[in-house]
Amino acid sequence: MALRSRTALTHIVNQENAKNIKSSVNAVAGKTKRAALGEIGNRVNTVRGVEPVDRTSLLQKDKKKVIVPAKQNAKLAEKPLEKPPVQIVKPVVKATVPHENNMVLAPPKKEAESFSSDLLAVEDIDEEDKENPSLVSIYSNDIYKYLRTLESKYPIGRGYLKGQEVMPKMRSVLIDWLVEVHQQFHLLQETLYLTVAIIDRFLQACRTIDRKRLQLVGVTAMFIASKYEEIYSPDINDFVYITDNAYSRVEILQMEMLIVKTLDYSLGRPLPLHFLRRYSKAGKALAIHHTMAKYCLELTLVHYEMCHYPPSLIAAAATYLAFMIIGNDDEDTEKVVWTNTLVHYSTYSKDDVLPVVQEIANIVINAEKSKYQVIRNKYAQSKYMKISTRPEIKSETMVAIAAANKKPV
Repeated sequence: MALRSRTALTHIVNQENAKNIKSSVNAVAGKTKRAALGEIGNRVNTVRGVEPVDRTSLLQKDKKKVIVPAKQNAKLAEKPLEKPPVQIVKPVVKATVPHENNMVLAPPKKEAESFSSDLLAVEDIDEEDKENPSLVSIYSNDIYKYLRTLESKYPIGRGYLKGQEVMPKMRSVLIDWLVEVHQQFHLLQETLYLTVAIIDRFLQACRTIDRKRLQLVGVTAMFIASKYEEIYSPDINDFVYITDNAYSRVEILQMEMLIVKTLDYSLGRPLPLHFLRRYSKAGKALAIHHTMAKYCLELTLVHYEMCHYPPSLIAAAATYLAFMIIGNDDEDTEKVVWTNTLVHYSTYSKDDVLPVVQEIANIVINAEKSKYQVIRNKYAQSKYMKISTRPEIKSETMVAIAAANKKPV
């Protein structure tokens, strides 16, 4: 039985070998059918624009040459065989370009010009920020140049309330109350300054607002400023509550549409706080100088006679006054207070700033006697270094500045 099974197995194997031999012979003769997707093969077209080379010809030993048209053969015969040229790769040298803020790109061979050609004492205040990409120090000067164009594009005229039912005293009462609301809601500083800017611009453009709707304008302006500046702005019901239900949600929303349309949806007017931070950096201000300047700026928000000054000029005057009354023991005040660096970055000379400095000094000295005490009480807190109670505010230097009439200090 074992022998029979063995012979049977050998017979089957012989039959399979015979079939494989027949199939291989038929394959050489080209009689077999291609498998599925057999037409999609790895055919390599070695000459661009010539018919694809037959795959079977590439497999044969005696047909290794590629068929080339006669025209190309003639061109190849005319040109002698040359060795491929040796490519010399030169090392790439990265040119180090100084990243000055207001530097204009110059040809690589020329030396970079200084960012201040006329003022040798001007310091590059963005030098230390070049490694921090979030501070975009290379664009800082261009950004502030653009902000100055915006403040000239959206000016506030002197005495714009003349002929209106709303009086300057009403405006001062409104701003003083809004500072208190701003504290209760714990909003950002930018929100307060933008609120006042929206009120002034709207009252200047819309001259039909009566005294009954003035508080509605103020509340709505803060509502708009909160949505513009804050990450989590207060709900509209909070503003209804803060007015003791004097105005409804519908009235606030209607006033919001009126204000936004009147201002043509343009809320990007720069704030004094933006420029103050730049000037404090240029003047190497300490925390006490910066806080004193902020106190001066907020006091000017309440006073109607200061609203027509450009934000950059008010910020420069507040900075000058803070440097003047705190920590100034040098006799030569011009070099210490308003340096060439501050002149360069503020674009204001000492003569441009002094008239506004004198007005702010009068406001600061008379703040204790004023009816509007919210800002003064706010800056009497330890959070703000009790800046409104410091003795420098009543110093002889402050009195001399307030009494001076365009005289050098």
